[in-house]
Amino acid sequence: MGKKKKKTFKKFSATLGVIITLLAIVMYIPRTARIGYKNDKYANILKDANIAADTRVVDIAMLGAHDAFSSNINLLSAPDPAESGIVKNKAVNAVFKGGLVRVLKAQQDGAKVLLNRGVRYFDVRISYVEGEWYTKHGLLDTNLFYYLKDIYDFLENRPQEFVILDVQHIYTGESNINEFLNYLIDLRFVGNPLGLNDFIHHTSAIPLNDLLYFDVLGPTHGGIVLLLKDDGSADATQKTLFYERNDAIRSKWHNKRYVRDIVPLINEEAAYLKTLADSDFFRVNQAQLTPDYLKDPLGTLGRWSLINIAATSNAKLLNNKAFDEWLSVMPIFMVDFANSRYARFNTRVNEKIIEYNRNLGA
Repeated sequence: MGKKKKKTFKKFSATLGVIITLLAIVMYIPRTARIGYKNDKYANILKDANIAADTRVVDIAMLGAHDAFSSNINLLSAPDPAESGIVKNKAVNAVFKGGLVRVLKAQQDGAKVLLNRGVRYFDVRISYVEGEWYTKHGLLDTNLFYYLKDIYDFLENRPQEFVILDVQHIYTGESNINEFLNYLIDLRFVGNPLGLNDFIHHTSAIPLNDLLYFDVLGPTHGGIVLLLKDDGSADATQKTLFYERNDAIRSKWHNKRYVRDIVPLINEEAAYLKTLADSDFFRVNQAQLTPDYLKDPLGTLGRWSLINIAATSNAKLLNNKAFDEWLSVMPIFMVDFANSRYARFNTRVNEKIIEYNRNLGA
């Protein structure tokens, strides 16, 4: 082989190597170069707001985590049995698993960090798989008890804090809601004798319209408000533990990929809620974007991941001139990457929430 041919071959090999490396990164790397806040600055966010005891729970502002229990999704995560389409496609999982992980992992950190950074509303998906209850978002995350332990530990000595667990989707497989609730009731952790009943201080016999901040708190432990869709198997006692989510919450998914497209829809939702005579349910501002490899492959690849998309979109939405108006009609502001430090998002949104809650009833 002549010198010229050798030189050409080396250039070709180098170019091919770069292309293969880039493809490998795009197809298999699951991580995102973003770091969220980790400290406990907002561990007592409700207490610090000095909320009046007789404030309706549905009127209390809070930061929400969309697909909250997805921080452990990784390259080894199996597809959720309730899923179909691209997530269960074996070829896609074989050659593009990193890309899937990046658009399915909505939170970078677990419940402990999110709680410490002010999150009080958890949007949750659960599936029953081989005798265990798993969290999920397209791919299975980890056992539900992993997140519940952090929540129980957090609430144990914080009697002025409460969280909303919104089980927005549950796949029961060969199980049912009765067995799921029994699992929650019976679940205990080593070194902590407390269970679900120790954190649910109210009864769902109290209409949400009448449920007050004082009702959901205990004398020594914080509280949990559980939202769940019954499949008809829950018994009478179990039904006192949760609110039927179809009636208890309005959380409209806008299914848009860019901030410029979601803002008009958030405005429409806010305008609609203002027309209602009653607001006796939780009102959620679904402020997360939805990447789509099929409809917008280059845009989705270029923006890399849900975490990366949320870092910038969260800040843009917080900066929107209508944000305070949105918060007044949709007090739960739900996002991906809720503890994002980009443009000081998490700090700034929590300060707005504290200020809003301090002025409730004023």
